[in-house]
Amino acid sequence: MKKILLAVCYILVFQIVYAEISVEYFGGAERVSGSCALLKNDKTSVIIDCGTFYEEGSLPVNNKNVNPVLLNAKALVLTHAHVDHAGLIPLLISEGFGGNIYCTSATKKIVFELYDDGWNFEDIKQNYFWSKTQRIKCQQKQRGTVTLHWFDSCSNSIAKEENLKEKVSSEQLKKIYNVKFRLCKKCLNLYLKKLAKRFIEIKYGNIIELSKNLSFSLFNAGHIPGSASIVFNIADNDLQKTIIFSGDLGSGYSKLVINKEQSCKADYIFLEGTYGGSNRKIDFSDYDNFQKALAGELNKNNIVWIPALALQRTQKILYEIKKAQDKGLISSQIPIYSLSPSSNGLTKLYETEIKNPSAEKWFNEDIYSEKSLVASEYITSKPKQYPKPAIIISASGMMDKGVSFSLLGKLLSRKDVSVFLVSYAGLQTPAGKLKKGFKKIKTKYGTIEVLASVKSFDIFSDHPDINESIKWLGNDNKKTNIYLIHGEKESLESAKNILKQRGFLNSKVAPINQKIIIR
Repeated sequence: MKKILLAVCYILVFQIVYAEISVEYFGGAERVSGSCALLKNDKTSVIIDCGTFYEEGSLPVNNKNVNPVLLNAKALVLTHAHVDHAGLIPLLISEGFGGNIYCTSATKKIVFELYDDGWNFEDIKQNYFWSKTQRIKCQQKQRGTVTLHWFDSCSNSIAKEENLKEKVSSEQLKKIYNVKFRLCKKCLNLYLKKLAKRFIEIKYGNIIELSKNLSFSLFNAGHIPGSASIVFNIADNDLQKTIIFSGDLGSGYSKLVINKEQSCKADYIFLEGTYGGSNRKIDFSDYDNFQKALAGELNKNNIVWIPALALQRTQKILYEIKKAQDKGLISSQIPIYSLSPSSNGLTKLYETEIKNPSAEKWFNEDIYSEKSLVASEYITSKPKQYPKPAIIISASGMMDKGVSFSLLGKLLSRKDVSVFLVSYAGLQTPAGKLKKGFKKIKTKYGTIEVLASVKSFDIFSDHPDINESIKWLGNDNKKTNIYLIHGEKESLESAKNILKQRGFLNSKVAPINQKIIIR
């Protein structure tokens, strides 16, 4: 009898320990960037997002590899196309992930528009080969770029082929040879065609069964075109739970995309908290204030520099310029420079959707009726000297890389420049420091004295404040286990406290690299 009881106890303990449902965050918890979670039961695991990290104070930044535990997951569900959610998917696949990637049609189109620029491909290891002649020439002249190939179809076109006969990244090659490398466009296109086969397009509301005990569906998050929140229904033995990952939610104040859908009732919700417990007090009239401020600076014969995210933020800015032109506030003769290739490719993609609406509508109806986001042509190349007045739109919004970083020294030190900040910015980035009123910005190339005027416009944010988040949760989720993610730790703590004050008593800050057991 004792042996039987011991056996029964062993089986029960085994089930408790091993037949569990868990969620673990590898990025995007206790910080904003690097969103990546693993939902797991005893038979199946699924990844939610796999994004790049950016610098956030002293927090570690690792975009060179992914956690090996992710490689055996059944699938990946992508909430939307922003780099901090989708940027490391090619790296994940190159390291051995074999599952499908599920997302909306709009998300897939936008992601591949970004991938087409070699977005975050510098740390992917391939059996690269290149022209030895070209490499030596670039080294001798200390300038120029060496083209990297990795498909055999390009081999015949290279007279003196060179390679390391092992998988390396372009970043590693740069350090070895001290020259710049770029990816062959033909090879990249072939690679992306193979990658695209892994992406499965699904519509909002469609139920996808990944296993007998695990299914999910998407609903509109209202953040950017195609953005989604995810509802998982998962079971283990007698344990059945509904788990929601909010993804990034819309602010509720976008003129472009359709507003987010209300959350359904759930047992667990992983809720984005980018703005923590703040009440941002924004209103649609703030767009008018932006237009008037823009017109005011241009009337002073100034250059207005708008560092903006390539995806969604640049397109929202172009739309507001169009509206200001329609009202006669801004002359259509004032040049508009849009200097980011990624931004311009995405604007063309937006324009294609507006002129030929897809089955999955990306925008509000009035955007389609207007037929365009922009009223006049914009210039995509840098001039030798910017005329006055002029509007310059550049990526990134944090001003820490890309075209924005290259313009810091040229524009911040000018009194005839006005900087309009329209994006979220980490505290340690140039844009974050400008928001704080810094008069000197340190970069790796030296210190810049800030003589330009600086204005901030929160209306362009695509994230909710605490009141919008509470509205999205609804009263049905007062007893739900809520875990806050996608925010600076201090901000998430403030959001947790306010949620508890409002009756969401089971609110917590999600830990990083620690399993959350679903009970």
